[in-house]
Order: sequence, then C-alpha cells, then structure tokens
Amino acid sequence: MSKRSSKDELELLNQTTEATLAALTLQISAFVHNGTLDSRCAAKLIKRLRQEADLVFDGGNSTEEGRHELAKALDAVDASLREHDAGLLVAAHAALRVTEETPRDKA
Repeated sequence: MSKRSSKDELELLNQTTEATLAALTLQISAFVHNGTLDSRCAAKLIKRLRQEADLVFDGGNSTEEGRHELAKALDAVDASLREHDAGLLVAAHAALRVTEETPRDKA
C-alpha cells in the first residue's frame, strides 16, 4: 500500500486549509510547552499534520501565504519539541549525577 494518497482521496479531501493546520500545530506547540502533552505524542500528531498538509498542497487548495504560515507554525512546534526534549535530557542527566554522587552502601 502506497504512503501517498490516491487521486480518489484527493477528490474526497475535506475542506482542510493551511490556516486550520497552522492553528492545530500552534495549539500542539502550546500543549508541549505547558507540559500538558507528551512530546512523543506531539511528534506523532505533527507527522500526521504534515501528511495532511501534503494532501492540501497536492489538492491545489493552498496559497503561498497559507504555506508560509504553516511553515512558520511547523518550525515553532519543532523548536518547542526540541526545547522540551532537551529539558528532559537535562533532568535525566541531573538525576543520574545525584545517584552517582550518593554513597553506596557496602554489604
């Protein structure tokens, strides 16, 4: 089965617009930034939104301005995901240092 959508799917495409996808992307970014959405889940949602954006672009229902706004929103969510994951890495490293510095009981 092809990952690209068939021509029939393009014809049945609902009225998704770049503005809608950009709004969803920015909302996901805010959820990640606030810590209310796991970054792995957000990454999967963004991957799906990118696929939907490709369908919108292929369907000819896009504008240059809409594409630009969507690209900015996707860049913002990518930055938010990187920032969140970096924070998790720093926290894990700090926790590892604490466990290494704790004297171990010798039996």
